[in-house]
Amino acid sequence: MINNIGVESRRIAIIGLDGTPYSFLKTEIEAGTLPNLGSLLSRGEFRQMETEIPAISSVAWASFMTGVNPGEHGIYGFTDRKPGTYEITFPNYSDLKAEPVWNRLSREGKRCCVINVPSTYPAQPLNGILVAGFVAPNLERAVYPSEAFDYLNRSGYRIDVDAAKARESLDAFLEDLHFTLEKRREAAIHFLESERWDFFMCVFTGTDRLHHFMWKKYSENDLTYKKEFLDYYRRVDEIIGELADLLPEDVSLLMLSDHGFCPIRNELYLNTCLKEAGWLSFRNDEPRSLADMDPLGSRVYCLDPSRIYLNLAGREPEGIVKNEDAAGLIDEVKDFIEELRAPDTGEKVIDRVLRRDELYSGPMAGMGPDLVAIPRRGFDLKGRIMPQSFDDKPLFEGMHTHDDAFSFVDSSIIRRAPGHIREYASVIRSPWTMSGD
Repeated sequence: MINNIGVESRRIAIIGLDGTPYSFLKTEIEAGTLPNLGSLLSRGEFRQMETEIPAISSVAWASFMTGVNPGEHGIYGFTDRKPGTYEITFPNYSDLKAEPVWNRLSREGKRCCVINVPSTYPAQPLNGILVAGFVAPNLERAVYPSEAFDYLNRSGYRIDVDAAKARESLDAFLEDLHFTLEKRREAAIHFLESERWDFFMCVFTGTDRLHHFMWKKYSENDLTYKKEFLDYYRRVDEIIGELADLLPEDVSLLMLSDHGFCPIRNELYLNTCLKEAGWLSFRNDEPRSLADMDPLGSRVYCLDPSRIYLNLAGREPEGIVKNEDAAGLIDEVKDFIEELRAPDTGEKVIDRVLRRDELYSGPMAGMGPDLVAIPRRGFDLKGRIMPQSFDDKPLFEGMHTHDDAFSFVDSSIIRRAPGHIREYASVIRSPWTMSGD
């Protein structure tokens, strides 16, 4: 069981709850729904935390593990452009340009056990165990070393839930969520107890999946599925209590989420808005992706969810915007995006639009978007190519927010919990560097 042992602590355990909002935890802890979390979070500082903009899990977890912004680690989204084309690729762990904190600890002789952190596929060698989180299409390539794969393969371990089941049946989806959660629990306990480690981390990602498909069931007090929603969290709470009880007394506990959540009212398709404004054109009448873009007729385009790029000459493969025209066009597009309004109510849907240099710095900053739009709550921005600009019947019920993640550190390691997800890497190193105050 964890204990407050002062700054001489030399081991850390981290529990991640993907997409779990601070405001939700605070509400349900006060309601008595989550007694284990309530007890644990009272032993240190539990606070609201900001994460990356836009609030994309792959970007946020990359910033968590490296301690630097995307301008240094080079991950800007789940998708990016293939070099020299307008086609889309999926960056993975191999594309990370900054060193994860557990690699540094591993190199210094600390043994690390890392389970299910998103965007760590394919698994890379380290002094310990690494089990990649989503997106990981092949379990064998998701695990290091091979002995750990052998155990997980035999146990029926699941990297992620089958989200497609939510479109067929919420009951089937919930069953799959619980099954995957139990397999995560089994793996976490197995490695926690069987491995010698200095750094241990396990992320639970089913919380994010639950929110995407059932957030309104919770927030609107659905008679059936609010209970199911909270029952899932009750089981998460039980597992966290079980893991905490297994931690030796020389271990400091940290917890966090990578972003918050809120209900969706509308989806807004920014590429459609840019097309309607005359800045983006396509080679055919039914475009399916940016690969269908007509570069010679396009000045601006968007990558999911809200990363806006100029089709800049010398940077894009067939760019037409001259460098001397770029600043004026950026101002024009920024003003246009900030004035977008919901068709049913006329209210503004964008909170603000930020320029690249307001968000990113470092050697990879030039890869970043020229602008990033931040929506008001309830308006989920998308980069998909759709016939209409707004959709009031979105597939998902919940959307990410950048300003309602949670952070917790127990009082044995540091006096102040991180206010931004990038600050975690230095907190993790503090028991060994003694610089965590």
